[in-house]
Amino acid sequence: MALNFGHKLVLVFIAFGLLMGTLIYMSVKTEFELVSKDYYKEELAYQQVIDARNNAANLTAAIQLSYRDKMLKIQLPAEMVGKVQSGQIIFYCPADADKDTVLDLQPDATGQQSIEIGKSILPAAYKLKFKWQANDTGYYQENFMNLQ
Repeated sequence: MALNFGHKLVLVFIAFGLLMGTLIYMSVKTEFELVSKDYYKEELAYQQVIDARNNAANLTAAIQLSYRDKMLKIQLPAEMVGKVQSGQIIFYCPADADKDTVLDLQPDATGQQSIEIGKSILPAAYKLKFKWQANDTGYYQENFMNLQ
């Protein structure tokens, strides 16, 4: 049996339908994650982040990070030692929202804090966001770190 023009046209329509069905199936299964669940609420308060970032930039030094043997060590600037009233460390993983974690910033008397990677913080590439209050002034700093 030879294929004539009508048969070929029907096969093209069937192939097109299968392709469209496959693309629709793939698009339904794709997960789209926002940067945060409260994205719009955070966007309205972004001026506070800008001010806090400027405050942190005016310090004599930035937060120093070191990672060795599954331990992340955080060292606050010398002028912040003993002055932190409250703070947070946000571990934001752009590749997987399930790995996002928020910890309290609790430096010791020397301004250091150590965090073990592998227990509550899973190994991944993170954007570390530091938010803290000292002397009733807000500070904010971001760092990117691969914690593997």
